[in-house]
Amino acid sequence: MCDVAGKVVVITGSLRPMSRQDVITFLEKKGAIVQGYVSAQTNILLAGHKQLDLFEPDRRSKKYEAAISRIAEGQEITILSEESFFNMVKKSQS
Repeated sequence: MCDVAGKVVVITGSLRPMSRQDVITFLEKKGAIVQGYVSAQTNILLAGHKQLDLFEPDRRSKKYEAAISRIAEGQEITILSEESFFNMVKKSQS
């Protein structure tokens, strides 16, 4: 399980069945700081459902690409999958 308290989290993609606002509310209740963009302060990228790009289905979001670029430059960013996030939500409710 990934501890998000005090971490800067960026969300990319959709996280069905939760709405983006529900995800933000959950993260903030766990002590995370949610931002809409990848920056030098980003600790975690929450990578949701595959991006909706019908013309280039393998294309990653700009946020995902920015995180990969920063990781390559030495910044420590954890990429948290949709599945890992939902496991965290389930464990928090038990």
